[in-house]
Amino acid sequence: MLDEVLFMEARLFRMFREQTGLGPKESNRLFEEQGIWRFIEECYGALHLESDEAALQDIRTKLAAQGVAL
Repeated sequence: MLDEVLFMEARLFRMFREQTGLGPKESNRLFEEQGIWRFIEECYGALHLESDEAALQDIRTKLAAQGVAL
């Protein structure tokens, strides 16, 4: 299952970067500081049932709730 989680993290990270225009270092820092990597890992059971677009929207909603403006 670890491979599946990593594959999802890679897809969502790429999509996030494409949508926000942020670079890899800045995006990774944001994901680390805001707990997004942990969120994906802990919520994988539910997230993998959604489309990647819906999962990414969940991430953006979480970031907005934490006060991150993109």
